[in-house]
Amino acid sequence: MSKIKLLAGLLILLPSMAVATVTHVTLWEALPGKSAEMMATAAKAVELNKKLGMQAVTAVDSRGRLHFAMAFEDWAQWGAYQAKAAADADMQAFVQGYSTNPSAVQLDSFMLNQPLPGEPGSVYNVFIWESYEGRSADMMTKAMEAAAIHQADGVSISVNVDQLGRLHYVMSFDSWADWGKLQDTPSAKWTAFMGKFQANPPGKVVQTFLARQLPQ
Repeated sequence: MSKIKLLAGLLILLPSMAVATVTHVTLWEALPGKSAEMMATAAKAVELNKKLGMQAVTAVDSRGRLHFAMAFEDWAQWGAYQAKAAADADMQAFVQGYSTNPSAVQLDSFMLNQPLPGEPGSVYNVFIWESYEGRSADMMTKAMEAAAIHQADGVSISVNVDQLGRLHYVMSFDSWADWGKLQDTPSAKWTAFMGKFQANPPGKVVQTFLARQLPQ
């Protein structure tokens, strides 16, 4: 797998995210029998955002849930987008349509910063960590140590913090085969790091995702 730069957020998912400082990711679960409709709705949302001059990407995780991600240069651009979308008749008609007859429910919404820039692979593994009281700085330090080891092993890594202070550790790969290879053959440095980490962890994993990008 070719080495690529560090990735931003779910997000995580766009070439333009390499320069973004804000990534907004929403997580959706289809209502019974409405998976195809959920995907069609997401594709329409991507199309409408392109009309507004913004790029959005979609991904599906191993549980069939939809990840919808958008990247912004800063919070000001995010705010400007909200106003622009609210004033666009097509976007508002779309919002009214899926609100009246939803195909999915929103499970979560992540507003992420971007400590590390970069580009994604086709598949990714996300670990969301919640630090123990008073150990947020230690959590970030350990995440950056882990990122350095994974980078040396040829993996693209993103470290982000969301609006609730949770740390998102994103591992990006070109294929599922590359992901599987890392699981089967962890490096000696990674094994040693995890031994020390697990003896005194600064936090706990509260969510994890395995997902693949959908074609645009």
